[in-house]
Amino acid sequence: MSLNMNMNPLNNNDYFGNGEFEFTNEWSRPYFKSAHQAISRCELWNWLKNYEPDDDKGFMFTTGVPQLERLRNELAKDPVNDGHSGSSYAVTMRNMEYIAKNGYEAFKTRFNK
Repeated sequence: MSLNMNMNPLNNNDYFGNGEFEFTNEWSRPYFKSAHQAISRCELWNWLKNYEPDDDKGFMFTTGVPQLERLRNELAKDPVNDGHSGSSYAVTMRNMEYIAKNGYEAFKTRFNK
């Protein structure tokens, strides 16, 4: 699958980006890239666009959601994710959620503020 599948740059809210995150800092870039690639490989951008984690659990403590379990398994294949703490995983996923719901360009603008 191409990482650009279902990514239309003409509709910014549906453009999930190229996954390079060249505008981010050295700490977050590898985690963002890995998560972006995993979401793309699992074809979960549209699911993530509509998913709302439980307020009291967020991404870190939610269990029993098949799509999220599939994504976690895909993330586990990338050694960069061995360095994730629970909170860095949660922050990374909240950023991916923002991209899914608002588009890559909106995320880029928000990140650079």
